[in-house]
Amino acid sequence: MVRVRFAPSPTGHLHVGNAKTALFNWLFARRNGGFFVLRMEDTDVERSDAAYESSITEDLAWLGIAWDEGPLRQSERLDIYRSHALTLLEKGLAYRCFCGEEELAAARQRSVARGEPPRYDGKCRDLSAAEALRLAEEGRPFTLRFRSDGRPITFHDGIRGELSFPRGHVDDLIILRKDGTPTYNLAVVVDDMLMGITHVIRGGDHISNTPKQIALISALGGRPPEYAHHSLLIGPDRKPLSKRHGATRVKDFRAMGIVSEALVNFLSTMGRSIPAEMMDAGEIVRTFSLDSVSASDNIFDMEKLLWFNREYLKRMPLTELLERAGIDTSGAEKMSVVRENASTLTDLREYMEMFDRAEFRESALRYLMKMDAAGEIAKAVRPRLAAGNGLTFDELTSALAAPPGLKKRDLFMILRAFITGRSDGPPLREVFPLVPVEIVTGRIDAYLKHRHEG
Repeated sequence: MVRVRFAPSPTGHLHVGNAKTALFNWLFARRNGGFFVLRMEDTDVERSDAAYESSITEDLAWLGIAWDEGPLRQSERLDIYRSHALTLLEKGLAYRCFCGEEELAAARQRSVARGEPPRYDGKCRDLSAAEALRLAEEGRPFTLRFRSDGRPITFHDGIRGELSFPRGHVDDLIILRKDGTPTYNLAVVVDDMLMGITHVIRGGDHISNTPKQIALISALGGRPPEYAHHSLLIGPDRKPLSKRHGATRVKDFRAMGIVSEALVNFLSTMGRSIPAEMMDAGEIVRTFSLDSVSASDNIFDMEKLLWFNREYLKRMPLTELLERAGIDTSGAEKMSVVRENASTLTDLREYMEMFDRAEFRESALRYLMKMDAAGEIAKAVRPRLAAGNGLTFDELTSALAAPPGLKKRDLFMILRAFITGRSDGPPLREVFPLVPVEIVTGRIDAYLKHRHEG
């Protein structure tokens, strides 16, 4: 039975890169009839926060990712990790290290001077059990280190193929800190072993941890799971996706009006060999396999995400679209006119403002202020609308005489600004009958006042 896990640290909101990891695990479990376990790696007491855990689970639920077990919390399993660490100690597969920070820093510097990675020099490795116990009973603080045999490690990655690490790559890593709390690698290994995790699917930034975890789980008598490391998300500058690139958290995309189906479709098909881009959840599950996943890092293309979102907004049933945008069903006709122009739910709500707010978008007002003919057109349009004769858009434009030298395109841009308050939007012929006369005349009055005062 396939068992996978998603194990975020509740030290912040769900990053879109971690959402990709969650999706791949969930898709793999559903494709193979397996179980998806949600585990909170919250041993960092100072930074972990229950509010972040709630935020993460809320975002997962919004994405449609349902977990079969959990959330399990590492902070509630500390005694289990200590027990396994002490088992390693009893078997001679771990030892107490009494080195202070200055000694450790000096050891790392000596390693670097030799052209090696910074690492511990094994000073306490050969202390006798009796001597180590004596120092511990004297109250000397210590960490517990794994006694690595340093052997080379090779494993098959489900996405990248065979990966090999040379002798000495796995050093004597710390497994219990001085305060008795477990380090990341120990807690992960114990959990994966006890929870029966069969496949670990995660980002490529964890590749260097994998040989350490294989060595630890083997020392504990467990069987390493299958590992697969997917590509990372990067910005257009090919650096890891971060705040400097814009939105990076799932909550940010929710706030800007991205619908969950679009984000799921985008993330789960990015960097994959697939027959089609637009797929519903069922199709994404049916077509998912690790063989289809590329190991090359993926540039997070915001324009592509917006394309997905526009497609979902266009295809969504009107009643559902209204509900998601938080707009009353009385606005159905207006929504049907503007939906083709919107990239996000936020765009939709802003487009709907043209029907009940006599205001201008900054770009539209700026355009009007630079067009000398706008004042003349405003004075020609206002009385015709105020007369209340129910003019159609074609009747209005036929009655207007464009000022000499004004291009037809500019005439329609001026009319668009007065009718919608925007410089972009749906066809004027469609939108004009839906905008109340008092809203259009209100905009014209606001423009004339602004022009007079300016």
